Amino acid sequence: MTIEGQPEAVHRLVAFINTRHCPDGDDVLADERAPAWLTSWLGRDDAALHVGPDALLALRDLREGMRELAAANNGQQPDTGVIEGAATVLASAPVILRLGDNQRGPHLVAEADADPARHAAAAVAQSYLTVRASGDWARVKSCAAADCRWVYFDTSRNRSRRWCDMTNCGNRAKNRTWRERVRAGEHAD
Repeated sequence: MTIEGQPEAVHRLVAFINTRHCPDGDDVLADERAPAWLTSWLGRDDAALHVGPDALLALRDLREGMRELAAANNGQQPDTGVIEGAATVLASAPVILRLGDNQRGPHLVAEADADPARHAAAAVAQSYLTVRASGDWARVKSCAAADCRWVYFDTSRNRSRRWCDMTNCGNRAKNRTWRERVRAGEHAD
């Protein structure tokens, strides 16, 4: 387990998806921070990896497809074109199924000589499959606030959390709903 009781695979998947902060557009996978972030996320010991612009674009497509799937877990209508783009990225990143042993069960890996982006795509695929198989996928959600879309792990007992943070996104939504009710009441008189 890791942060807030998140299983490791959930934590890795959420960290990957949240490399873009939607409200301000800050995107770790779109600038010079990408190689260092991928090096750390992949758990590599070598110096920052070289990742070309096309490979980064593919990883961003994969990330946004995963965000759309998480949005569907929160009752939002996912963009199927974006999801198909992510599926295309995964289809172009051949992976190998390792049977594992007593310490670690079956898992996916990229071919040994694959570029870092393909290793990252394989790691995303592995995390996604692990989270789906564990039954935790329905708890991976994208914030219901259209201007946020931050992905989080819903730790609520009844799995009904809608916003990444009640203090900001949830409070704004509830205040907006209250103001609309007040306005509707004024017009009803």
